Amino acid sequence: MKHTQARLAHEIRDRIATILRTQVGDPRLAEVTLNEVRVAPDGSYARIFWGTLGAPAAAAEALEKAKPYLRRCLAAELHIRRVPELDFRLDDTLARAQR
Repeated sequence: MKHTQARLAHEIRDRIATILRTQVGDPRLAEVTLNEVRVAPDGSYARIFWGTLGAPAAAAEALEKAKPYLRRCLAAELHIRRVPELDFRLDDTLARAQR
């Protein structure tokens, strides 16, 4: 099954959201939402934009800590040759819009 970039981005977003909700028990990630995923044209990395109602610094630390686990889970669930590196970025679009 061939994945297009958009389809792969959507699938990565859905699967990581599910993993965070059901398998990762870190309370710092309880209020994290994944807003957008952009996959590099060569599939080498996926930039994941996220937001939180909680403390952004604590959530960022927890996401970095969970990154290897999330990548292993994606490798087991996605049927692709190479699972992209995960690059989590705080989505500050809403904060910029309010200013």
